Amino acid sequence: YSPAHVDAALERLEDAFASREREYARQVSGDEAWFGAARRNAKDIIDRLGRPVGQRFRRAGFLTDGYDRKQVDRFADRLSDYFLRASPMSIDEVRTVAFRPKKGGYREAQVDYFLDSVVAVMVAVR
Repeated sequence: YSPAHVDAALERLEDAFASREREYARQVSGDEAWFGAARRNAKDIIDRLGRPVGQRFRRAGFLTDGYDRKQVDRFADRLSDYFLRASPMSIDEVRTVAFRPKKGGYREAQVDYFLDSVVAVMVAVR
């Protein structure tokens, strides 16, 4: 199989589910409630991005690989520009970003969860 084709298919599937979820939630709760939830999630993301460089996420153990903090922080700065200044960024950029492993870096699971939240907000408001 081709990883690129599988990834593209999974992204289309994620988009389809997000679209259905959005439409269902908007029908049940209304547009105001849907966008209110998206705004709250975006605020949580912005709060995380506002933390000091090097302290935005928990660190992996001293001898444990995590994501390179400098790379993650640089990408976080771009995300901050997207959310605060409407700088261009695609959902695909967030979905496909990759960071080098580094001892004592940021905890991978926390960064991955955060990026999933960013994608969810981007999908919700498009």
